[in-house]
Amino acid sequence: MSTAYDRFLALHHGPGFVMPNAWDAASALIYRREGLEALGTSSAAIAWALGMQDGVAAIDRATAIANGTLMARVSGLPVNGDLEDGFGPSPEDCVATVEAAIAGGLAGLGIEDTTADPAHPIHGYDEAVARIRAAARAAKGRIVLTGRTDNFLHGRNDLDDTIRRLTAFAEAGADVLYAPGLPDMEAIRAVVRAVAPKPVNVLIGPRPRGQS
Repeated sequence: MSTAYDRFLALHHGPGFVMPNAWDAASALIYRREGLEALGTSSAAIAWALGMQDGVAAIDRATAIANGTLMARVSGLPVNGDLEDGFGPSPEDCVATVEAAIAGGLAGLGIEDTTADPAHPIHGYDEAVARIRAAARAAKGRIVLTGRTDNFLHGRNDLDDTIRRLTAFAEAGADVLYAPGLPDMEAIRAVVRAVAPKPVNVLIGPRPRGQS
């Protein structure tokens, strides 16, 4: 019998997989009613619902994971947690987040290369890769790990560096790769080619502020 990890990862490799971001129990149930196969949490939705700013460590690990646990429980669907920077700068912080996500019953989680510091929003390359490598070791075979770079969300419109990071995340053991805010289809194709055969998430929705 396949594990929950295997089933959730298989969805990422299957055709036409769409994973909407729910924000609470009611929205999770609506998505289930409409036939969606999996859900993602949204760090922005959690923060804004509480009147807080997203991406500056205003929400703690327990609150973020509890949101995903609730949606998984009421919907019966696999839930991927948007767990930002892993709730701390070190590889050990990322490992703690992986373990907490597993304990909370999440099917997957994403860890970004962000720092929660608006003055220096993106970790250096070596630090970013070390964090994903540690998270991947903890996650291996137990929870689907998405390695994510937020270069384009923070005005670092460097496709070469984005691909370099995602390729390294894939080699470090991430199951899925993600770079929200890619500017066009050619950039998306370049990312997909670089990390193949691992799947790539593509963000569909309003473009980030400052992008045309």
